[in-house]
Parts: sequence; structure tokens; C-alpha cells
Amino acid sequence: MKYLVLLTPAAGKKVEDIAPHMVAEIKAVWESYNNGVLREFYFSPGPPVVTLIYEVADEAALHSELDRLPMIQEHLLDRQVVALGPFVQFQALFDKSLLGSA
Repeated sequence: MKYLVLLTPAAGKKVEDIAPHMVAEIKAVWESYNNGVLREFYFSPGPPVVTLIYEVADEAALHSELDRLPMIQEHLLDRQVVALGPFVQFQALFDKSLLGSA
């Protein structure tokens, strides 16, 4: 199953709080990528958001991976998880009962 994860600074946390953990965090991210469970990663600078795309067996496995991240362990980042599934709405193109007058 694929999951989109958004990591943002926890309330009240500043760059000064996060910076000392940067190298350890990047190493942990690289390890997940190298192990094949982290597929993609992105960064938006303002406001800071790290976007990660994981492919794991289930949400429990995902949270196990996320709990290994140093900045999560230190409560520096908040996480938002979105399960990604197939876009089943394409069925509307082929199901006459859903077409209406289109």
C-alpha cells in the first residue's frame, strides 16, 4: 500500500531546535529509501514541509518506519498520513448509470 506522509515542524519548534538532528534524520531517510520502503521524498521551504511517499504492507508498518526517524522520536515533527489508492472514479466513464447527461 502507498502512503503520502507530510512532516511539518511541531508547534513551537524552530529551525534552531531541528538543525542539530538534521544529519541523523537524513541518514534515517536514506536507510528507508535504500531498504525500498521509501519511494520518493520532497521538501518545500516555506512553510517547511517534507513530503515522503512510502510503499509498505500496511499502516502499522508505515508508523513503525516513521517512529524510527530521529525528529519524530524527539517530537520535533508532526506527521499527517494519507493512504493512497487507485483512482476508481474512472469507472464513471464506463458505467452508463453514472454518466447522466454528460
